[in-house]
Amino acid sequence: MLDAPRSRAGLSERWQRRFEILDRIDGDILGRWKELAARDRMAVGFRLAPFVCSFLYYFAKGMWQKGFLLATGYAVLGVALGALGVPGLVTWFACAGFCAGMATGDYYTRVEHGERVWPVIVRRAPWYLVSTPALAVLAAVALGCHVAIAVQS
Repeated sequence: MLDAPRSRAGLSERWQRRFEILDRIDGDILGRWKELAARDRMAVGFRLAPFVCSFLYYFAKGMWQKGFLLATGYAVLGVALGALGVPGLVTWFACAGFCAGMATGDYYTRVEHGERVWPVIVRRAPWYLVSTPALAVLAAVALGCHVAIAVQS
């Protein structure tokens, strides 16, 4: 796939059902989660594929910018926690858990609203730092440092 569809028309029935559920809360999974019935929460909540693939799932679904940000966050968190002696698997599980919980809502906002980067980051960062090339370089540098430090340990 590697690119998010421009509308719901290109989505599978399963995704269209998820989008219908998210329409009820305007895609605000964090703020209005409790408004959904338990069955609907299960449909749009924690999902196995984003958990297993972590930030790579974001790339597969065409959410490149968020994928680069998550990869950067993973690398920075890995270096910081590694310096404290925390195993790398803990960092991976933290990133994977975040992705598993947020991926459906992020995909919804990408397809429905064209959101490429989380609004909180867009408000705080200069425009040139939230461009795709800048995010790709940032992620590559962060992951490179993470790997270099891991190899030396």
